[in-house]
Amino acid sequence: MDKTSPEYVVCLCRKTTRRQVEEAIEKTGARTLKDLCEKANIGDKCGGCREDLDMILREYYENKESAL
Repeated sequence: MDKTSPEYVVCLCRKTTRRQVEEAIEKTGARTLKDLCEKANIGDKCGGCREDLDMILREYYENKESAL
């Protein structure tokens, strides 16, 4: 599945989709990967999704800033 799809499963350990990650970023205000992992309780088990989580975090704020 395409990593940009809202239904892309980012974190297999927690069965977390991209949409859920983006919602967690919005809800928690996480600005760093560490914040996101701690506040949303994802990316802290095997760590295999951290690269994707970081990418989603960067894209989220890039898109938010370009919309201003």
